[in-house]
Order: sequence, then C-alpha cells, then structure tokens
Amino acid sequence: MAEAFDELWDLERLAAAEGLSAWMFSLFSAHAKGTVAEVGAGIGTYSSRLLDAGVERLLAIEPDPACADTLARRMGADPRVTVARETLPNSPALAQLAGRCDLIVCQNVLEHIADDDDAVKAMAAALAPGGRMTLLVPAHPWLYGGLDRRYGHFRRYDRERLTRLVSEAGLQLLRLHSFNALGVPGWWVKNLAREPGLDERSLRVYEALLKLWRPLEERLQPPFGLSLVVQAALHPPEG
Repeated sequence: MAEAFDELWDLERLAAAEGLSAWMFSLFSAHAKGTVAEVGAGIGTYSSRLLDAGVERLLAIEPDPACADTLARRMGADPRVTVARETLPNSPALAQLAGRCDLIVCQNVLEHIADDDDAVKAMAAALAPGGRMTLLVPAHPWLYGGLDRRYGHFRRYDRERLTRLVSEAGLQLLRLHSFNALGVPGWWVKNLAREPGLDERSLRVYEALLKLWRPLEERLQPPFGLSLVVQAALHPPEG
C-alpha cells in the first residue's frame, strides 16, 4: 500500500505541473479523435484532456489499484470511457479494439513493462489503418539511477532500440525526437540523493523555468532530452 500511495501522490504532484502536462499533451493533441487507447492512464491527467478534445471513445488502461480507483471515480461514469485494470502485452480490452484505434497514447509507461517488444506489438495491432501511436519514454541509459529504480523502470531508451521496436511491430516511424532537455539536470541531481523522489518545490522551480524554456526547445530542437518521443503509424497518414 505504501508504494501505491507514493505513486498516487507523485502523479498528483505531476498533474499539478500544468506547464509540463500541457506540453506533453501537445505532442499528440492534433490526433485526438475517434477511438483512443491510453496505456497507463494513471489518475486521468491526460484522459480528461483527450475527452475535452472531442475523443468519442476512450479506453483507459491502468493496472495500479490506487490509480485505477481514482481514475474510475473521476471519469468512470462517462459513457465514452472504459477503465481497464490490465497490463500489457496481455490486455483483453486492448485486444478487443484490434484494428479500430485512431490514436494510442503511451507516456512514461513502456519502461515499466518487462516485455516491451510484445507491448508495442499489442498496441500496433489495435491501430486502425492510418492510426497513430505516440510513445514517450525516458532517454539515455547512462542516466538510469535511483529515481528509475524507485519508479520501477526496467530501462531507459536510446534511439536504436525505439527504432527497432517500431519496425518489428510493423509500424512506420514518422518522427523520433528528444524532449524536455530542461529536466535532465534535475533528474541527474535527484538520482544522487539517498532517497530520490519528486518534491513540490522542485516542480515549482521547473514550472517557472519551463515558461521560458519550452519556446526555446521547440525552436532549437536540441538533440538531447530527459525523454524520447516516437510518432508512428500503421502506414503514412493521408495528406
């Protein structure tokens, strides 16, 4: 229960980081339509944004009991939403959507899954022709440390591994880019702590800096960042 509470508490803190949440949502907001599967929906931070954007059907997959309870309480009454307390790669709810998803969102989740190969293949199988998949994962294996271990990360990723995962799942890689260079120094420093974790003061400082940093990163597109973002499709989208 303590670990579940810690995860729920950290997600609540991150949800309050409005600047970061908006930035992450912007990575896939243009494709938020029709039927969407969110793998690792947490407490619904992005689920609510997807629904506000006009998604017609949302499958929110969340295995953590405490997070799933919060998710179900917040939006379980919405007829557009199905909450599935399942894990990938073996998610019956996702398998039922085979070939029908217009968008699959998987942010800061793939690193928690031991069999990431089959997890990506399961997501790919759910996509409709032309459907998009957005993956956001922690970058730089050399940065793996105490924070990653605390949050149950099996790994951090490099571009080669992500390219292989997408290719072997039968998807076309549309874009692979670095994201959130601002977060690298803070993550590295937190890794050095005896009990690494997020704290409200650090997030407030980050949010203040992000107002200046985001437009710079979007313009300069630095070749490094705390995360890597994959945009892939079952085949190239029309137009």
